[in-house]
Amino acid sequence: MDSIYDRKLLANQVAQLCYNHFDNLPKKGKPIEGKEWTVVAAFVQQTRQNDETKSSLEVVSMGTGSKCVGQNKLSKDGDILNDSHAEVVARRGFLRYMYHQMEKAVSGKESDLFIVDPISKKLLQREGVSFIFFSSHTPCGDASIIVKENSKIMSNTTEEILKPSEGKVTSFDEEPPSKMPRFDIPDIHRTGAKCVEGGPQDLKQPGVNHHVAGVLRIKPGRGDRTLSMSCSDKLAKWNILGVQGSLLMNFLSKPIYVSHVIIGKCPYSQSVMERALITRFEHSDNQMGNAVFMQQKPDISQSQIEFKFGKVENDEDDQMHPCPSSISWCACPMKQLEVAVEGRKQGITKKNQNKPSCRLEICKKNLFQKFVSLLNCFPTDYLPIHLKEQHSDIQCMTYNKAKRLCSDYFEMWEKTRAKMLSTWTSKPTTLTEFTVCE
Repeated sequence: MDSIYDRKLLANQVAQLCYNHFDNLPKKGKPIEGKEWTVVAAFVQQTRQNDETKSSLEVVSMGTGSKCVGQNKLSKDGDILNDSHAEVVARRGFLRYMYHQMEKAVSGKESDLFIVDPISKKLLQREGVSFIFFSSHTPCGDASIIVKENSKIMSNTTEEILKPSEGKVTSFDEEPPSKMPRFDIPDIHRTGAKCVEGGPQDLKQPGVNHHVAGVLRIKPGRGDRTLSMSCSDKLAKWNILGVQGSLLMNFLSKPIYVSHVIIGKCPYSQSVMERALITRFEHSDNQMGNAVFMQQKPDISQSQIEFKFGKVENDEDDQMHPCPSSISWCACPMKQLEVAVEGRKQGITKKNQNKPSCRLEICKKNLFQKFVSLLNCFPTDYLPIHLKEQHSDIQCMTYNKAKRLCSDYFEMWEKTRAKMLSTWTSKPTTLTEFTVCE
């Protein structure tokens, strides 16, 4: 961006665009005003016009939600949405959008996003097209550990109070200290995300020493721990490996990255956002030596427009509750809008929950099916060599094996885990052994 003024202008423009889009969605799945809150997140496609002085903005995917499924409720069939936080729902909707745009490009129709490389036959992101990620609130986890406003008077910056963890590793299940006397000391906004076992743990002391900063975290569940990493950690991963994931990378020449991250009006710190998404992994990334996957430094800014269904920060009477449902919307011709509760379509009965028609379009199994369908759209001669050789096997390949098809992505993910994200949770392989044949 050319100036701070331009960044602020874009931030407010994108926030208003997303809020208007949310307002125009049907009422189903939305919070009850005055009683419930939620988070809204979106991927916005920015397309530069021919004269290059103007660009258009379009919401191509949107998600709401703040819930997660505990590890005891995870499904081995890939038919449950494990993580229903808005950022993750929006990203999974964005995957649907990319599949749709890829199918158009491969079938010879004009895609708003992709063109086919005449030499490699892989897909390229159109020149002049970029993506903005928007969220009405800072991502859970590291990006939300922010010094409270009235505490900043006692320090020049947030970073002077909150430094990345140098503390000892304590027991994962250790109870917080017994009641401490109250002092007029700096305090922080808390995150519900818990430190990953095996890494530094929160000290849970009063004030700024409640949390350690800069560490990987998992999302909380209702009594049952989840295996889902915090949204701060997931955004940091997408910033290195791209938002397209391993399956779509098979068809792409380069990863798909976001150029801007914009946060709505809420407790916010620029330095903490940069730490959570970029700087805590910067040193390690410099040692990776990969020409395709490189950590990005997106513009990060905040809008001054508040989301009307956002969480009330000073809700001392605890009158507002998180909305139990999540909304998924994407710019696709079929089934644009879905509402989910506890990882499944809202309104589905237990008797019908295993029927294919009752699955969410953004669950792992359905996205895996879209991968296989896209594979079949390609003329065999146009397929990348590694897919051409295994074309017949892929039809009944397990999800776990399919995620390893793109060796460049898989190897980079293994390196990233080893050097940067060593405590990233691993899900049991039994949860990824499903196929589309079943």
